[in-house]
Amino acid sequence: QLVPLAFTIKKLQITCVVEDDKVGTDMIEERIMELEDHVQSVDIFSFRKI
Repeated sequence: QLVPLAFTIKKLQITCVVEDDKVGTDMIEERIMELEDHVQSVDIFSFRKI
């Protein structure tokens, strides 16, 4: 979901369930930050681990 912040800046809000044995939250953040031309920062608002 794209959430407007200010002016033309938008936040991409993603909901997911992370299975800790398969992938960690650090790995997800790193993969998103690889899109450096489009992503300024990554923040985890809340999460649930299985």
